Amino acid sequence: MYQSRSRLVIAAAVLVLTAACGQAGSAGTTGSGDADVTAARDLATKLENPLSGYPLPTAELTRTASLRGKTVYYVPVTQQAPQFTVTANALKDALTAAGLTLQVCNGGSNPSQISACVSQATAANAGAVITDSIPYALAANALNAARAKGIPVLVTDQIPDPAHPADATLGYVQGAGGDMLRAVADWIIADSGGTAKVLINQSTDSPSTVSYVEQAKQEFSGKCPGCTVVVNPISSANYSLIASSTSSAVLRNPGVNYVVSEFDQYLQPTLQGVQQSGRMSSIKGVSTAAQLSGLQMLAAKNFLHVDAGQGSAYQGWVSADAALRLMLKEPLPTYTIPLRLFTRDNVGSVEVTAAAEASGAWFGPTDYPQRFKTLWGVAA
Repeated sequence: MYQSRSRLVIAAAVLVLTAACGQAGSAGTTGSGDADVTAARDLATKLENPLSGYPLPTAELTRTASLRGKTVYYVPVTQQAPQFTVTANALKDALTAAGLTLQVCNGGSNPSQISACVSQATAANAGAVITDSIPYALAANALNAARAKGIPVLVTDQIPDPAHPADATLGYVQGAGGDMLRAVADWIIADSGGTAKVLINQSTDSPSTVSYVEQAKQEFSGKCPGCTVVVNPISSANYSLIASSTSSAVLRNPGVNYVVSEFDQYLQPTLQGVQQSGRMSSIKGVSTAAQLSGLQMLAAKNFLHVDAGQGSAYQGWVSADAALRLMLKEPLPTYTIPLRLFTRDNVGSVEVTAAAEASGAWFGPTDYPQRFKTLWGVAA
């Protein structure tokens, strides 16, 4: 029952964005003129390299001692996606360093469950509430109640909601969702020489996930008129149907040679769907939100050819920094969550382990926790 309600609530929010952006399920050639393969290749190649350093804020926090003992609630849309565990663990380490504690409450891809998590935080007089990949509108009443009680809310991995603009009690950290999909679009354009036929498994879980795919389509449209893009809508609520949906979409679109799973969360059923279609040998797998399982698949040369990842561990420390600033009524800086393209060519230079993922070593130097502690005045 909750799945039907979840789909209805989310679909209502997505419908607004879809109407503005055009029909997401459309197929066809994406533009006119010559393919800009060189520009796409240059952008993709640049993103295959690790960072020289993480982009920390510069403004120091001098009153973090006043927050000691407070509890911050972290509400991911679902704990089904491994990236939220990575972020939660880093967030816990960061808050512990500042003298605070973390309470994780699984949203379960269910509006009622998400609202219940926020209400639990409000009843417990939490220091702050951090949501991850949850549209504000999905739990607006509960989030409004938290803010009315003086509990700041941080919305992460979502585009800002114009109906709920940032203020002293509400902040946004957008993440790299759109950037990751534009990056894999550039990789596909370059890899195909400007002739790709692409199927994208697009999550309809929020307006943000729809927006990310729109950004990828615009990248194809601007740089690859010879490319064709087809969108196959999927959702967390219908997870068990993703494989059959993927297979049907591949068979409906002969010649598809790239299949994109919007996130690694959907990578396994996407792979199963391609296998069921019988066209595994002619299709290259693509994904974003790279996690350990995705890099293992890359290293094994199993279906996946490129996976864009964002620094999930670093995002945990960024979320802690933003929550501390909101609690201290300090302005939020502009945060950048870094991304990297992992391919079959560069994955051999990456330590494909849970420890390396948790440390942030996949993306660059691992000194950012100490740098955050110094910024907060809590360095040992």
